[in-house]
Amino acid sequence: MKTEKLFDTDAFIKTNNARVLKCTPSEREGYKNLYEVITDSSIFAPEGGGQKSDEGFFDDIKVVDVQEFDGELIHFLEKEIPIDFDTVQKINFDLRFRRMQNHNAEHLICGLIHKKFGYDNVGFHLSESRDKDGGLLGIEAIMDVDGPISAEDLKEIELNANRAIAENVPIYAVLPTAEEAKNIPYRSKLDISENLRLVIIDGYDVCACCAPCLDSSAQIQLVKIVDFMPHRGGMRITLKAGLDAIDDYIKLHDDNRESMKILSCERGECAAAVKRMNDKLTEAHEEKVSLKRQITVMLEKELREKILNSNDTFIVYPADDIDEIQARALINDNIALAEKVIIILFEKSENTYRFVAGKNDKLTGISLKALAAKMRDGLNARGGGSEQMIQGSIQAEEKDIIDFCRKNDEE
Repeated sequence: MKTEKLFDTDAFIKTNNARVLKCTPSEREGYKNLYEVITDSSIFAPEGGGQKSDEGFFDDIKVVDVQEFDGELIHFLEKEIPIDFDTVQKINFDLRFRRMQNHNAEHLICGLIHKKFGYDNVGFHLSESRDKDGGLLGIEAIMDVDGPISAEDLKEIELNANRAIAENVPIYAVLPTAEEAKNIPYRSKLDISENLRLVIIDGYDVCACCAPCLDSSAQIQLVKIVDFMPHRGGMRITLKAGLDAIDDYIKLHDDNRESMKILSCERGECAAAVKRMNDKLTEAHEEKVSLKRQITVMLEKELREKILNSNDTFIVYPADDIDEIQARALINDNIALAEKVIIILFEKSENTYRFVAGKNDKLTGISLKALAAKMRDGLNARGGGSEQMIQGSIQAEEKDIIDFCRKNDEE
């Protein structure tokens, strides 16, 4: 049953009266509980050419997917529909139009790359982001070409693509015979021997493609390359076109405007302002590191004296203004002084301390793992570690921590 594919030559038909020729429950994997429907004509383009199938309805019955199997166009419907019944096909045209904008922009970019460098397009797909309810958030086109391209050359390609858009050149599809195709130079990722369909952007590109296409380059509106990277000896290029490029520009504009307020700079000066801020932050960070080093030296000296002058096995040392790295350094630099357990308290928040504890290796009578368990019971502590060092948090006041340690010292 041959279905007339109306989308092949006119992608702007939004509704179509079609007669149902066949409707059977699907037995295909992934399509069970759906119905396979064939009609005499269709405006629903199947999945292929790097993009998903059209979305829409037969009257009020949702079309879940459209595929082409062995030359037959199969519509997968949620519900059964009577045979020899005239149904109204309705596609989500906004979705199709945005797909066409991005897909034809990819043709234009790849056509310009092929003309300038001779590179072929070896991979392509439209990537769609959706919300939790399945609503479309955005589309971008991702393509792979089989050769390297510099950032400057890609800027030139993008500029020439937008010039081609401004020229409003025709875009159309043709279905040449095998004999006619021999005399037409065209781009194709596959070796196509029959049912060839070419999408032509007049003066810029001729490419084998089965997806619906626009009527003119001006309908693309805008193309912007948003990312590119080396990929398998060539380049992977990501672009946004048309309404998706405009949406992206609006988001970037709003983000840039807020950045301008924060940075107190004029439009177009954000990068320079960010560099100045980064330089200041780097300078401040270096100053902070220097001050922390000085503080650590001072604390180390004070802790050393406390260790050497104390008869207690447990040395509790509060140091609120340090971090975990400094706390570990204080223990590692002083643990060899005596057979003691050193507990550093730091980063106090209300009645909660973070802590790091370590012991001298010669102190064999105390297990830090056992101490961690006792601290969980006696000090509402969380954490753990090894026999050499434990760490975590304690929900207790400094006095209670000291009393706890003295009690364990006496035991």
